[in-house]
Amino acid sequence: MSIRFKILIGFLILASMLFISGAFSIFELTRQGRAVKLMIADSYQSIDYAKQMLDALDHQENSLLYHIGTKDSLVIGEFESASNLFDINLRNAGTNLTHEEERATVDSITHFYKIYMKRAMFALQCEKYNFNAYLDSIQSSRIKTKNYVKKLMIINQEELYQSAAFHEASAQRALLPGLIVIITSLLFTFIFIYLVNHYFVSPILKITKAVNDFVKYHKAFDVPLETKDEIFSLKEAIGHLISYTKTIKKDE
Repeated sequence: MSIRFKILIGFLILASMLFISGAFSIFELTRQGRAVKLMIADSYQSIDYAKQMLDALDHQENSLLYHIGTKDSLVIGEFESASNLFDINLRNAGTNLTHEEERATVDSITHFYKIYMKRAMFALQCEKYNFNAYLDSIQSSRIKTKNYVKKLMIINQEELYQSAAFHEASAQRALLPGLIVIITSLLFTFIFIYLVNHYFVSPILKITKAVNDFVKYHKAFDVPLETKDEIFSLKEAIGHLISYTKTIKKDE
């Protein structure tokens, strides 16, 4: 195997390691980035749906209390408008579930909101409905609905926090291949230096010493080499040159 080919293989191995590590890091960062982005977007939307539902409940309560106090039928339209807003956001929240606990929470919101709406519509249609009846019948279901809406918001806020933690962990995992390739590259560098010294530098030093010993002390030129490469060819050429020189001197 030639020296050129040995060096080429060494650099190809190192380049392949760097390429694979870089490609894996880019893939990992891209994959984790997309996953975290999707998680954050879904959680943010669910938080917004919960906020809209809370606002709708507040508008409904204001309209209902105003109607009970004044018997003004005009506020019924405002109540129904807020009810439609609540229904839209509840459906959206039901189709944007990112956590198992969200499904049970949305089901609870739906259950208690139906009870609340049934009692609230009765209050809007009853002319003799008063505040005591509101507190006894409607208030409890409204509070339970509101608490579960808040729970939905808290679940998604915690999901956002977990997404941030997951993103941080993902970044650390993406750095792992880089760390591995650095350690591996250092190891490969030491191995490469050893091989260069063992197969290239050391044989050249042996040949140089053998030549000097032949010139100064007339020692036999004998350098054992392990590989059949250009350095071996160089040793053979020097050996032939020394033999040729000895032959010329004998002839003289």
